[in-house]
Amino acid sequence: KFGIFVYYFCLGTGYIIVEVGLISKFTVALGNPAISASVLITGMLFFTGLGSLFTSRFLDQCRTLMPKIFIAIAALLALGAMFFDPILQAIGSWPYALRIVACLGLVAVPAFLMGFPFATGMAMLSKLGKERFFIWAWGINGCFSVVGAVAVPIVSVLFGHSVLIMASAAIYLVAWPAFFYLLKPIPGAKPA
Repeated sequence: KFGIFVYYFCLGTGYIIVEVGLISKFTVALGNPAISASVLITGMLFFTGLGSLFTSRFLDQCRTLMPKIFIAIAALLALGAMFFDPILQAIGSWPYALRIVACLGLVAVPAFLMGFPFATGMAMLSKLGKERFFIWAWGINGCFSVVGAVAVPIVSVLFGHSVLIMASAAIYLVAWPAFFYLLKPIPGAKPA
């Protein structure tokens, strides 16, 4: 149970930090917080949904694939924390439609990869006969998404947006070992 809690805590918190934390960064390129939020949230949800859609093709390889995905997410977020500011300032001088496309391009790959962990975790809970944890998984993820959304502005004011995105990268790395706790079979249960 503890592994499931940590895993979905990491996914909920890590995702919302990226989503809310990047809105103000993208305002630099898009010039308007409402448009920045619309473009970023739409892009994140679209590409994350695509990642979740592809999850079913790789379930049999999840023990070897998921560590690579967690490392890739963390690496992309860390690179973003370091380089988003100069990239977004450069994009800010482009024609507006191109700015929107470029901003979507910046989040496409990380968001696509961020779609894998939740869907893979839920599928593996089902495969291992742990369906009773679905409600807990959704609840933990949702709860910490809300808590994270409230905490993000406070942390960003105190420490800056780059620290926030780096924190999200670290959280995704913590999800990596938690994923293997989620895969532990129920004692006495027959493997699926």
